[in-house]
Amino acid sequence: MPAKHVLFISRQRIVGATNGSSTYLLDLAAAVRRAGMVPHLVQPSPEVAGRWPVLSMRPEMAVFASHRIRGLLRLGRHYLVLDPRVYCAIAMAGLRGLARKLGMRGAWVRDRPMPYAVAGRWSDADHAWLRIAAAKVRPDVAIADYMFCTEGFADVPGVPTAIVMHDLFHVRAGGSADSVALVDRDAEVAMLARADAVLAIQAAEADFLVREVPGVEAILTPMAAQPVAAAIPGEEGRLLFVGSNTAPNVVGLEWFCEEVWPLVRAARPGVVLDVAGTVARGLSAGERPGVRPLGLVDDLAPLYARASVVISPLTFGSGLKIKLVEAMASGKAVVATPITVEGVEAICSGAVRVAAEAGHFADAIIALDADREARRALGEAARCAVAEHFGAERCHAGFAAWLARCGPPAQNAAVAENNTVDPAIEEPFLVEEKLGSR
Repeated sequence: MPAKHVLFISRQRIVGATNGSSTYLLDLAAAVRRAGMVPHLVQPSPEVAGRWPVLSMRPEMAVFASHRIRGLLRLGRHYLVLDPRVYCAIAMAGLRGLARKLGMRGAWVRDRPMPYAVAGRWSDADHAWLRIAAAKVRPDVAIADYMFCTEGFADVPGVPTAIVMHDLFHVRAGGSADSVALVDRDAEVAMLARADAVLAIQAAEADFLVREVPGVEAILTPMAAQPVAAAIPGEEGRLLFVGSNTAPNVVGLEWFCEEVWPLVRAARPGVVLDVAGTVARGLSAGERPGVRPLGLVDDLAPLYARASVVISPLTFGSGLKIKLVEAMASGKAVVATPITVEGVEAICSGAVRVAAEAGHFADAIIALDADREARRALGEAARCAVAEHFGAERCHAGFAAWLARCGPPAQNAAVAENNTVDPAIEEPFLVEEKLGSR
């Protein structure tokens, strides 16, 4: 029996494991492979590129047997944006940035982020393109990456469907500071009810589904992680924050820099904070002594190894905080807010230092930074918690069971692992670019 195919429908910009939501989607695609099925990724909107003229795929994207994006031209592992408006937006963003550096003020110099593509309105062209893409793959299962992509289920009729929930949007605080769509409870429940199953990344959100969306199968599917062999206490005086340019990360880091960092620096003047990821782009202007923005980092392992303490100072947000699991799996001492551990409080008890108030947060960092053995002990507890609760087999058991009911028997796993698919699926998907015009 040939392996069956799972179609992931996504409108997020995904080039690899560069942020939490992308990492989670790739983790689920890997679970599909282990279940003996073949994952494919289709992205029906050119808006996923935002202001990026070229999307360059990282090696981990090879988990998908095929990947197509409407309106972009594929050249090897690169996808070239064809819409001239994107290049105009890039130029204007550059001019506004230069004006700000020159000290100019006014509404016209403020950066204007691109719309949140994940929750954007679907066009007729999106649907027409997706119908063609789905016909090429002939999927046996369709999975929407975020509930907003359930719009695409109409273009893949007659197959079991699921939603990768990622977050509960209606409980997100942060108001206008948040970079994503604001959705009320009733609207969210209605969208979640469109699927046969919903994948919840943490227990509190799975419980919400059971209570409030009883018509769907709620599947608890945490992010899987492989812990290091032993805790790594790191170097004294070196902290680490990892995050992308999303509102929870930006607001949390701003709070830390304003309320916590001065207390830490007063007690330990030589301490530095490495900030990895795009989060620093969203910070307000101003001098932050000892804070070192590193931008995107291809390999985080050396940064984790050198850090004495990893911080997660989130003040709002939902879902499972992927970078928390990553830091724990790296055997690190972690200081986090209650928001960070929401939904995994029991798992993190004794494995993460949790503090809500700025003074207590600073005290925890100061104490750990000065005590190598305390860092080692906390990092070992974190590593063991990941080994017990976030192994792939345990995290993906419910998802794998649902896939088994939808599709192939286990003996097809070798077929899926070897990317054995219909040759027609692998043909370059360029002719349909005519449908990609907006």
